Amino acid sequence: MFKKFKRSALSLLVLALIGQFIFLIFSGKYTTPYFEGKIYATIGIKFDGNDLSKLNEGAHYFGQTMIGWTKFPNFRENLIKFAELPENSDFNMRSQERQNFIFTIYTDKPIELEQLKNIKEFLQSQLDEYNSKTNTKFVLTNIDYENVETTRSYAFGALTTLVLSIAAGLAILFIKKEFFPPKLKL
Repeated sequence: MFKKFKRSALSLLVLALIGQFIFLIFSGKYTTPYFEGKIYATIGIKFDGNDLSKLNEGAHYFGQTMIGWTKFPNFRENLIKFAELPENSDFNMRSQERQNFIFTIYTDKPIELEQLKNIKEFLQSQLDEYNSKTNTKFVLTNIDYENVETTRSYAFGALTTLVLSIAAGLAILFIKKEFFPPKLKL
């Protein structure tokens, strides 16, 4: 019995060491800092004397439309070109609350405030084009910008890898024991 436990413990140790070695190889990619530029905005509609609550509701739903625009095939390419962002930039736009939205750009290089303002101008140009075609008056208001640099620690990555390696090892041992029991010697 002790021999079986010793063999299982050795298997877990080997898997943990393999996991740590693999993490060591790829840790440079994991710990490389990345940058997030955020634009906080409210989508409003110019008040023309109509029912303000209906206008606000319309602006809220129109924000969902803008999130849909980010899924268009050329949106990313046009945004990168307009704002002069790195080619490997990625982005996300999400609703925060009602008419408030956060547009986040992710890159491996620092983002300048001027680039964030260019992104805002790009989004406003999309709104302006829509407004001219549909005779609406949507605008981006209450704009605020934020730059964040994020670096993941090596220690956290190594610890996570260790836990995942041990969990994978225990799962393998369980499956081996339950579904592939040792054959009895006669």
